[in-house]
Amino acid sequence: MTISVGIPAYNEEKTISKLLHSLREQPTNGFLLKEIVVNASGSTDGTKANVQAMMPIDSRIKLIYEIERGGKAAALNEILRCVSGDLVLFLDADVALGKNAVQNLITPLLQNQEIGVCSGNVMPLKDLKQKGFFEFASLFTRELHHELCGYLMSKGLAPKVNGTFYAFRSGIVSSIPPLVVSDDEYVSWRAQEKGYQVVYVPNALVFATDPHRFTDFIQWQTRILAGQLYMKRHFNYDVPTMRMSVAIRGGVVKLFSKYRRKVLSLLALFILATLSFFLAYVKLVHADVPYAY
Repeated sequence: MTISVGIPAYNEEKTISKLLHSLREQPTNGFLLKEIVVNASGSTDGTKANVQAMMPIDSRIKLIYEIERGGKAAALNEILRCVSGDLVLFLDADVALGKNAVQNLITPLLQNQEIGVCSGNVMPLKDLKQKGFFEFASLFTRELHHELCGYLMSKGLAPKVNGTFYAFRSGIVSSIPPLVVSDDEYVSWRAQEKGYQVVYVPNALVFATDPHRFTDFIQWQTRILAGQLYMKRHFNYDVPTMRMSVAIRGGVVKLFSKYRRKVLSLLALFILATLSFFLAYVKLVHADVPYAY
């Protein structure tokens, strides 16, 4: 099996070199890492230069660059047009890879031909200097996703795919519609339509830098929810974690019990979640799709 890695990278000069080095050091037992394609279109910092500096070191590293920024779907589509691996792995540019993350994510696809998509486990990158509300909100959000995916898997249901780190079989999609924000859920939906299983791989761990300010956090959550609502309206696909029964039984009660001493933080997080959902619904009604990545 050959693997193509695609990385949309907009103004990620601080992280892209480290990520590329980390990818090169990941074990590749049972598969061949064929290419690493970075789309740095629209970047105005040193992202493009940093990728170009890596290309002579490793011929598998390739760069896509256009002056105009077209959004995440456009960036991923350019990557899809370039790659030729048996499997495609999409990875955000600002993450830190856990031990054997790529190997762990890919393994189910190598072992079972009925699996079409594997989603990784994304946790917040810890900042020892900051321990405020939004650090807690980030941790709770990530842990809830983890719990819900585990619950859905235990019921034989498709989990929520995380667009930060996931892999799928080539041919499941050839392109992503321009206004689709949730590329991960679009790929999941297409895979299920074609009869493939979608699985969550908890030991395929990466660490992301989440928003630590009110405006950024709201925008992050609104974008995710708007993308999921868009999937429902235009493709009649219910993102699994949007179901209230799944949320309550799968993780909300457990995590509320775990963090019961943080009553005020939990209340504030509930208010933020409600506000994000309201803003996402407004964007959907007004066709204001937050497509830019």
